[in-house]
Amino acid sequence: MRAPTTMLTLGLLTAACASTQTHPNYRYAANDPATLVAVDVRPGAMPSGESFSGSFHSEQIGDVFLEQTGDLVVGQYAYNRASCRATGHIEGRVEGNLMHFSWTESQRLCGRIAPMTGHGYMLFWIDSAQNGRANGEWGFAENEGGGGPWSLFRDRVRRQPTPEEGGTRGDNPFSADGNAGR
Repeated sequence: MRAPTTMLTLGLLTAACASTQTHPNYRYAANDPATLVAVDVRPGAMPSGESFSGSFHSEQIGDVFLEQTGDLVVGQYAYNRASCRATGHIEGRVEGNLMHFSWTESQRLCGRIAPMTGHGYMLFWIDSAQNGRANGEWGFAENEGGGGPWSLFRDRVRRQPTPEEGGTRGDNPFSADGNAGR
């Protein structure tokens, strides 16, 4: 009788550890970059009149373009690292100010054949200067965290992605034939 109980306990502990890696604590606690005053953003209601739609700048990867329709978000990004051009695609679902998303990134132009994939989360908030911001984490494969932080700062001028950044449906950098396939 003792062995099955031990195995069950071990199995529950393993499941608890796995879920901790896959589902991090959704919180952004840091200093507001505009004022250096401490902020603590947690899941809750989206600020009035706001959404994840817009063009953003990310310290980590440059320009990010998001479009929210209802509770769905799609977006793209592109950045250069050394002589390598990477392009990415984001698809997410919003609950209040919290977005859970999956990402796919192509570095095909750098010689990496298979795309990289992962998941992440973002918390949207308004800083003290009334700028839209989103902070969270990204991870590889099924993990929403562990890959690193990700911060977005909304541009005050709505820009559109260029064709080189995957801005047209016919020029999708993630499909082998260049078609969106979605």
